[in-house]
This record gives sequence, C-alpha cells and structure tokens, in this order.
Amino acid sequence: MEYTIIRVYRVAASSQSEATDRLMEAFEKGVQRDYLARDIVKGPTDGPAAVARPVSWWVLARRQILGR
Repeated sequence: MEYTIIRVYRVAASSQSEATDRLMEAFEKGVQRDYLARDIVKGPTDGPAAVARPVSWWVLARRQILGR
C-alpha cells in the first residue's frame, strides 16, 4: 500500500521567490516547523475508478419517454 503525505507551509512574503528563499533558509537552519501549517495524509485508493460508458442519445430519449 502507498500513502501520500503532503506538508503545507505558510510563509509571509511579498513574492513567490522571496517565500521560496525564506522557506529554503528555514530548511537549512532546521526551523521549518515554524512555517508548518498542517500535514495531509491520503490513504491508498481501492483500485482504478469505474468508468461508466457514455449513454447514447437514443437511450436517453427512450428513458425520458418511458420515464425510467
């Protein structure tokens, strides 16, 4: 089984590059927990999702006429 773990960090900055630099500096200093907002853990999926076949216009019309 595989799990997906996502760490969300919030960094106050005036631009994306400044936020990236601040977060990378925090990782270098080992204080990234100061910026950690939350962890998201997603479990494994049960398998491929079932894909329904597209319904033809004839089947749709018949359903509407017969009320099924």
